[in-house]
Amino acid sequence: MSDDLTLPMAPDAINYELEDRGAHPRPLEDSAPQISGKRIYEDDIGRAAGIWQCTEGKYRLERVSDEFCYILTGHWKLSGDDGSEYEVKAGDALYLRKGWKGTSHVIKTVRKVFMSVT
Repeated sequence: MSDDLTLPMAPDAINYELEDRGAHPRPLEDSAPQISGKRIYEDDIGRAAGIWQCTEGKYRLERVSDEFCYILTGHWKLSGDDGSEYEVKAGDALYLRKGWKGTSHVIKTVRKVFMSVT
């Protein structure tokens, strides 16, 4: 474990400038949602934290890590391959489990802060 005790932060996370990451790689419609983000922390043992944003649209979601997220803005529906349905909006917290698979439908652009662990 590192001796570095700096405290990474993103002031004003709702307005924090993000890096464009282009079209989502697994779109389920003709027009892929656009994603952007900024990692504020990452280490060599699989932990990461940051801000992520996605525009309206649908894409395939297959979690490869556990992730806790807090929705800052937007409206998002998740439909699991197992028939489960989840709907989250600004102000909601969500724990996405490693191995979860389904459809992600961003109804209104979502911005979230997250922490993931592989």
